[in-house]
Amino acid sequence: MFITKDEIKTHLYDYQIDQITDDDDTIVASAIDTAVAEVKSYLANRYDVATIFAQTGTDRSALIVEHVKVCAVYHLLLLCNVDAIYERYEKAYDRTIEFLKKVADGLLSPDLPYLQTDTGTPVGTIQLKSNPKFTHSF
Repeated sequence: MFITKDEIKTHLYDYQIDQITDDDDTIVASAIDTAVAEVKSYLANRYDVATIFAQTGTDRSALIVEHVKVCAVYHLLLLCNVDAIYERYEKAYDRTIEFLKKVADGLLSPDLPYLQTDTGTPVGTIQLKSNPKFTHSF
């Protein structure tokens, strides 16, 4: 698992997690798996998600870990809102999705390994454009 239940404690207290899930760790695991899948879906076109999500401990990207946590907490809070400010987490989730959309569109470039072809060259999209034709009329 990319993140653990213990790591979510930076966003929700133990008692909140236990009350939301009724002490069922499979619900937490499901929320984490959903969050990982969601983040992967935004990164998959540009970045090597197999490498990114195979890393453990301090080798993981702190930025991606944080966004996975936010998504996981949001998915837990959809089940039940126990003593947590739902609007705060909803805004954090919306910011995470906006960030991931910008990464997917190439507007932001986090320090993550890019997808590579079999030959080891990075996979990317290159766009060649020009300005509209300019003509003078005298």
